[in-house]
Amino acid sequence: MPPHWSYEETSDPRHADRRNFYKVEQWSRDDMHIARLHYAGNSIVRARAEFARLTRHRPRGRYTIRQGIRVLERWPPR
Repeated sequence: MPPHWSYEETSDPRHADRRNFYKVEQWSRDDMHIARLHYAGNSIVRARAEFARLTRHRPRGRYTIRQGIRVLERWPPR
């Protein structure tokens, strides 16, 4: 029998950090503060889909996919 796997999501950034979730964040214009948390959960597939949707619909925004302090992807690319 395969192991039980469930997807977890949260809107609490502290809980996401404790659980080492993937986070899709929108940053302020000066890149100093997180303006909004768009996704926090344990699915990299869902995080990448949300990131792609955001960069396609709002290409002038500043977004990252992070896991803890590690930045997996950034928009706009540097």
